[in-house]
Amino acid sequence: MSMQKFYAGKQYTFSNGAVGWRSGGPMDCLGPFAKVQHCPIEGTDIRRTAYATGYADTFFSVPACTRYRGQYIGGYFTVDDDCCVFHPLDRYRDRLPQ
Repeated sequence: MSMQKFYAGKQYTFSNGAVGWRSGGPMDCLGPFAKVQHCPIEGTDIRRTAYATGYADTFFSVPACTRYRGQYIGGYFTVDDDCCVFHPLDRYRDRLPQ
């Protein structure tokens, strides 16, 4: 089953090397978070492809998910100084190495 929910057609590279994809068009309110490749996972040295699971619920974060060793990891994207980072929710942190 695919985790990707949004079309990803236009590329944007963040300053930390993560590559974001946006759907584009006049109604693109998701920005470059439809799919983010090489996205660092906060608290680890791991980089994974993560996908937006919905539209931004606050000004500062976009709900998202990824997989690590076949296990679903829910969380959200944040951007600080043009660096995109995936933050896993606490209930999924035990699925990641510390």
